[in-house]
Amino acid sequence: MKWRFLVSGKLSPAENMAIDEAIFGSIQDGRSLPTIRFYRWEPSTVSCGYNQEVAKEVDFMALEKYELGFVRRPTGGRLVLHDDEVTYSVISPASGRLSGNVTESYSEISLALAAGLKKMGIDVDFEKGNLSSEHQRQAANPCFTSSSRYELSYKRKKIVGSAQVRKNGCLLQHGSILLNYGQSKLAKILPGLTDEQKERMAKYLKRKTIGINEILNMPISYKTAVNYLIEGFKENWINDEFEIHENLEVHELDIAEKLRISKYLTDEWNQKK
Repeated sequence: MKWRFLVSGKLSPAENMAIDEAIFGSIQDGRSLPTIRFYRWEPSTVSCGYNQEVAKEVDFMALEKYELGFVRRPTGGRLVLHDDEVTYSVISPASGRLSGNVTESYSEISLALAAGLKKMGIDVDFEKGNLSSEHQRQAANPCFTSSSRYELSYKRKKIVGSAQVRKNGCLLQHGSILLNYGQSKLAKILPGLTDEQKERMAKYLKRKTIGINEILNMPISYKTAVNYLIEGFKENWINDEFEIHENLEVHELDIAEKLRISKYLTDEWNQKK
C-alpha cells in the first residue's frame, strides 16, 4: 500500500476535525491516498467522542475559564484533553495492512507507534483490556482513566489513547500521544464534582497517565517526536511505500473548509447530545 504522511502545524479544533473528515471522505471516493497525519491544537482543546452526552461530560463555564477549545470527534471513545501532545490520525481503506476487524487494525497501528516510541528510548506495553461499550459511555469518564485492547502504556501508565470510526469500507483512527504532561488538567472541566472530587480525579489521572518527556532524561520536541514516529511506521510497515506531502490536495482543502463552517463550528454538531 502507498501512504502519504502529512505533518500539520497548530490548528483550531474545528480545522483539525474538518481536515480529517475531508481526507476520510476523499479516500472513500478514491480521490486521496491513505494518510497518516500528525498535528497539534490551538488553543488546547477538550474533545468528546461521537456518542457522548456533552452535558454529562463537560462544564462549559470551566472551559471558558481555562480558555480551552471544544469539539466533538467523528470517532468514538471518551473525553480527551489535547494539550502538549502529538495527535495522529490514520485514514485508510480497511484493507491490505489494515484489513480485519477494529481490534486487528488497532493492533497494527499500535505496533507502528510502539516502534516509533522505541526509537525515542521508550519501551511500551500493549494493554490486554477490552472496555465494554457501556463503560465507554459512562459520564465524566475520561479516555485516559483506563485502556482498551492494544493501546499503549509505560509502567502501567497510559501514554497513547485512540478511537476509530469506519464507513464505506474505510477507517479513521484518531489518537493522542502525550508529550509533556498527563491528563490531570482534565479534572478541572468535569461537571458535577466538588473541588475535593476534582482534586482526587486530578491525582488519579496523574497516576494513570504519562508523557514522553516525563520518561526521557533528555526532553524532545514535538517535531523530533513526529520524526521518530514516522520512522516507526516506515520500519514496521516495511513492505509499504511512503511519501511526505507538505499540503492537502485542493479538493481536500475545499471540503475541509465547508465542514469547518457547516459542522465543526456549530452547536448542532458539538452539543448534539
